[in-house]
Amino acid sequence: MNGLPNGLSTPSNAADRLDTSRRHLQRALRAATGTGTGTSSWTAADLATAALRDRWSRHPLRVAGEAAIGVVNALLRPVARQHPLGLVTGAVLVGGLLVWSRPWRWAARSGLLTGLGQQLVREVVARGLASTAARSSRASKPL
Repeated sequence: MNGLPNGLSTPSNAADRLDTSRRHLQRALRAATGTGTGTSSWTAADLATAALRDRWSRHPLRVAGEAAIGVVNALLRPVARQHPLGLVTGAVLVGGLLVWSRPWRWAARSGLLTGLGQQLVREVVARGLASTAARSSRASKPL
């Protein structure tokens, strides 16, 4: 018996031993976490998306925004069926007005985006730290 599980043969050189060791570690991580990948795949984009969703779920205007979306859908659906080109023309005009007025510059001047950005970064960092702590606590549990 060579001491390796699953009938693996003894590696002949250092690169083979390293590859075998990596496979064993990946299997152990998969078994410890109960996932198919063995590692958590949280990226910065995932953390930012989760922070934005969490922030939106607690936002005071969420209910009003969802109600407005429902009303707009109820009003525009019949218009879209009867006059699709008119709806597209209206969307182009509203988009042009939005670009011409540049409301994002108003928010940047008032410091709104700066304050909101800082809060979102703080939430992303907190989620990242919580995710790291959860992974390390799972890894430290005895098998």
